[in-house]
Amino acid sequence: MDRRRVVALVLVGLAILWLPLNQPVEGPQLLRLSETHAVTTADLLSVALVLVAAWLWWSSRSR
Repeated sequence: MDRRRVVALVLVGLAILWLPLNQPVEGPQLLRLSETHAVTTADLLSVALVLVAAWLWWSSRSR
């Protein structure tokens, strides 16, 4: 497997792992989904990691 794809998979794993661990640094709610669930500023790190992983996966495809 291409090295970029391995890094992409690791980044997605870290993004998933970050979601339950970010509670001490969550910050303000950006989008309330329900009474007990919301998207916070700390959740944006997971979004960024997934976007970078998608770019790495896609760029390794075109090489």
